[in-house]
Amino acid sequence: MNMSISWILTCGAFIFFMQAGFTCYEVGFIRSKNIISVAIENLLTFMIVTVLYCIFGFGFMFGESFHGLIGTGFIGLSGLDAAGDAAYSYAFMQTMFAAASITIFGGAMSERSRLSALLAGAAVSAVVIYPVFGHWAWGSMVTGTSGWLEKLGFMDFAGASVVHLTGGFIALAGIITAGRRKDTGPARSNIPFAVLGVFILWFGWLGFNGGSLTELSSRAGLMVLNMTLGAACGMAGALAYHIIAGKKGNYLVFIFDGILGGLVAATACSYYCSPAGAAALTFITGVFVAAVHYLLIKLGIDDAVDAVPVHAAGAVSGLLLMPLFMEQHFIEAGSRIEQLGIQCLGILVNFIWAFGIAYIMFRIIDRAGGIRVSPEAEEKGLNITEFEDIYSWEKYMEKSGYETQINEKNRLLRKQARLLAVTEEQEKDKIRRELHDGVGQSLAALKVTLGIARGRQHNEEIIDNAIHMADETIQEMRAVLNSLNPPRLEQGLESALRAMAEGINRIEGVTCRVFAAGDMPAFENTAALNIYRVVQEACSNAVKHGNASDIDIDIKYEGSRCIFEIKDNGKGFHVSDKQFGMGIPSMGDRIRMLGGRFTIYSTVGEGTRVVAEVPCDERKNQDFSCR
Repeated sequence: MNMSISWILTCGAFIFFMQAGFTCYEVGFIRSKNIISVAIENLLTFMIVTVLYCIFGFGFMFGESFHGLIGTGFIGLSGLDAAGDAAYSYAFMQTMFAAASITIFGGAMSERSRLSALLAGAAVSAVVIYPVFGHWAWGSMVTGTSGWLEKLGFMDFAGASVVHLTGGFIALAGIITAGRRKDTGPARSNIPFAVLGVFILWFGWLGFNGGSLTELSSRAGLMVLNMTLGAACGMAGALAYHIIAGKKGNYLVFIFDGILGGLVAATACSYYCSPAGAAALTFITGVFVAAVHYLLIKLGIDDAVDAVPVHAAGAVSGLLLMPLFMEQHFIEAGSRIEQLGIQCLGILVNFIWAFGIAYIMFRIIDRAGGIRVSPEAEEKGLNITEFEDIYSWEKYMEKSGYETQINEKNRLLRKQARLLAVTEEQEKDKIRRELHDGVGQSLAALKVTLGIARGRQHNEEIIDNAIHMADETIQEMRAVLNSLNPPRLEQGLESALRAMAEGINRIEGVTCRVFAAGDMPAFENTAALNIYRVVQEACSNAVKHGNASDIDIDIKYEGSRCIFEIKDNGKGFHVSDKQFGMGIPSMGDRIRMLGGRFTIYSTVGEGTRVVAEVPCDERKNQDFSCR
């Protein structure tokens, strides 16, 4: 066969540009949360196919035929320069054919399949599935030694079976193995982008069919016209089926499916048919493509981009109708019926080979590492789970209501910050009062006592009083210091509370006990300090205002909450009548800030009970929310 280097390279470039069309179409056709996965998968698939097809696939497809079954030679493209001046150009174009075929199934399986599974499938397809059938149908293109289907007279001018039928059947095996998506409702995220993809594919298809001429000839114009007619008539046929059958739903899918299905059918016949024949053939194909679309829905087979109706059904229709509409002198078999029989055989062989091997392949991949992402990953979108895209995270949070939750969380955190600031000022005021009313007054009395002692000769009693005052002042100062820096809090909240109880017993002469049911959770530092302050304030109030002689601090657990209960035998008060200072409101604010509840129970003459409930779970209370 004569080959024109410039023509082949130009057509190869057109086919290469179809990768952009596939990407735009698929990205526009699926949910926005998965578009990064699809785009990157197309890039990586193209890389894998290019490398593996050049190393193995081209030789298996176009090398010297071994009994019509597989090509031998050209491994790693070695020895290809001896096949003619245009051999490398032809290898480039055929690599683009292979990439186009293998790209097909990835789109069909999108939105629920692991990237690693898709790439593994692409590798096997590039080395085994695609080139072996390609040899059976096209084996003579370089060495002149034919594959067994080609010897029988099977006809496929530009790859309807080799490229599209193979890709469509691999897609069918993949989507059956992967199963249905969780959400099979309308998924199209960007229709204009999908339209752009269709136009790019349509444009690239000119090189797809034109490249099969291997050189510019007088029928090139006819092929271009037939392909344009094929796209238009395919769309008309799909829409006609949709309208006449009375189907409900969005008709946009039939515009896309009809155009692309018509182009696939024209791939088989554009060289062999008159414009009228091509128009009739592709119109029927559009009807068939639409019918297969509905059939897949009825069977529960989930094809994300309608790859099976477009590529498999479109190819089947074009290959079977071609003997009926092609010009008589092109028929390689004895009659149209005989040619139809050979075409049926080629389709059946492709199904057994491409679908069968692909199904086994995907089952093995599924057993080995899983072909499908987790339900959680599918819900979030593959942009997030496989590529950690920040923008997709933001969109997901907005859609799922997480943004609202975060805003509410931020509002509560700001509230907590204000409460902390107020509490800090309250603590400062309390310390100032204690220093003024306690330590300050004691020091003033001590000064007066020492002044009296200075003017008297027999002053032992006065000095003893002064020493006693000094001791009391020291104890008060220690109490203030302890309140500033609770002892042993770094050793845990329970340890700090027991130390506080010991101090109350020693300093105040009050019986204070701590009872803990089980091991206390490791509270976060801020939470532990706030709980300590609440218990400390409750005990202080019991001693100073309740005149209590007995205090019990009970710590127990109910579900995911830790309960601190401080009981005293003091004089009590009417809770409803009590005009609280800043101490008790501050206690309530601290507990509510931790997401807990604060309650005071008191009866005159029977003492007071303070109950503080705070969350405690396996996260060790590092994340609190106000309730």
